[in-house]
Amino acid sequence: MRQTTTHLICAPTLGQPATVIDIHAAPGLWVGNDAPLVSLQAGGERLVVHAPSAGVVASLVVAVDDQVGSDELLLMMEIEEEESDWLALVDGLPPACAIADVPPVAAVHADLLQVSRDAAALAARLGVDLSQVSPGPDGVIDEGAVERWVRQALGR
Repeated sequence: MRQTTTHLICAPTLGQPATVIDIHAAPGLWVGNDAPLVSLQAGGERLVVHAPSAGVVASLVVAVDDQVGSDELLLMMEIEEEESDWLALVDGLPPACAIADVPPVAAVHADLLQVSRDAAALAARLGVDLSQVSPGPDGVIDEGAVERWVRQALGR
């Protein structure tokens, strides 16, 4: 049975903010590999973000005329993964918990969250309750922590 994976489709790395000038796909729409998804305008240059693979647009995070920053989330896609036997490659290896040293979490006041600005902006865009997101090893919730929480929540 084929599995689908949620892919986070982000803006490219930009030197300045960009404006969403066109959205070429809608939630629920199947798009082909390399199909145009979102057009951005940055510094007089038009940039088109394409689908990494064929799949279904799950949700849009931006709208026309929105300002987006470098690597900011634009939309999410459900992409059917190719059949593979990759789990056979890890047979015989010890579980990750048995070999990983987990660094201590920084002491944080129980009523205080430490959140990076970028993580707060991403969480606000996605409607994520930051009190549900686990911080990283340094005790700070960063963009990666928000993205991991979203992937986990979508996988439920």
